[in-house]
Amino acid sequence: MNYLRILLTMSLLLVGFGATAQCDDDVQAAKAIKELENGFIFMKTYRVNGKEGQRKQVEYSCVLNKDTNYMLRLVSKDGKANGIIVTLFDAQRNEVATNHINNKLFEGWTYKSGATGVYFLTFTFKDSQSFCGGAAMGFKK
Repeated sequence: MNYLRILLTMSLLLVGFGATAQCDDDVQAAKAIKELENGFIFMKTYRVNGKEGQRKQVEYSCVLNKDTNYMLRLVSKDGKANGIIVTLFDAQRNEVATNHINNKLFEGWTYKSGATGVYFLTFTFKDSQSFCGGAAMGFKK
């Protein structure tokens, strides 16, 4: 009987450890929405799940309109933007905005689009402990 109790306890502990390692990117994305500044209209969330380090980068495409201001805010499971670099590229893959400046990570960026078209958002993990986060984008004219 004691062996059964020990086995059950060990199983519950292992399940508990596995649950904490999972990425709840929806929760992080919801937190990021709240970080958008007043005046920006919420547009979209982005789930950033590195599959516990198996994925080094997550990429999305988006369409931005000319002469529109966009704000992106990022929240990682590690706290603020810790461990995640988010970069915006234009259709020709030229970098136009990033939260990684002078070797510091910021919670996001604001970018005024110079052309209507397809852009690419890349989320790259740098010194992340959880490989988990979420982002929100908003716009204003």
